[in-house]
Amino acid sequence: MSFKIYPDSIKETHSNNLFRYILKVCNFYKPNSFKSFEDYPDTWIDKNFISSMINLRKSKAIFSSIYDTIQLSNELQKIPFENNFEDIASDFLKINKENFSLRSIQFRMDFPNDSRNSYGWHQDNAYDEYNVNSKNGAVLWLPLVDTNENNGTLEIMPGSELSSFDCSERVSSGDKYRSEQILVQKKYLDKYKSKSVDVKKNNSLVTYCGIFHRSGANVSDHIRFTLVARYNNQLSKDYLFFRNLITSEPS
Repeated sequence: MSFKIYPDSIKETHSNNLFRYILKVCNFYKPNSFKSFEDYPDTWIDKNFISSMINLRKSKAIFSSIYDTIQLSNELQKIPFENNFEDIASDFLKINKENFSLRSIQFRMDFPNDSRNSYGWHQDNAYDEYNVNSKNGAVLWLPLVDTNENNGTLEIMPGSELSSFDCSERVSSGDKYRSEQILVQKKYLDKYKSKSVDVKKNNSLVTYCGIFHRSGANVSDHIRFTLVARYNNQLSKDYLFFRNLITSEPS
């Protein structure tokens, strides 16, 4: 099993609370750029909200500050605990949730026809190198809107889920607004076929930390909003700090 979809992973009230918070942050950095929550009845896919967000993004410095503020916010950080994401990771990996570390909870905004911030084929464990064994790490991909090929749903390569992070290499970054990437080498990509997975809003697509994956191209007229949570088995001999201890111990 390369992946599994868990329904209703995020409560609608928590999604709405995050939406309210984002309106607040945007108005803090650029006053009066957004209206109140009640003025956006379709929340994440509301056309007026999308239009305002696209307009706001024209100022790279302001938008970058907004994005970084959201990532560190308490409103975002509490979502995995409010919705018991660790139970999902535990069920998928068959590992006691008490063994987990939460690497991060990330909020993504993928704009229509944007290639600047898109990622190529990559592995999550290549970025942190916490677990060598891919079955000791789970990635939860949780869209806040319905996703499909049109708006760039997640693409995976079934069969690659047991790969170690040695399959990837660092790629030079672009301008200061573009993140550095660590991508899977072509010789490994050629072994597998890709699959796009449609996911309904507030559901989670869960897979292993070593699987080859990427977001598809968003050619829709709206922004794809997604949360990504990553869990790792800390009490495993392939975990980073245990590995470092073993290699540093005198023989």
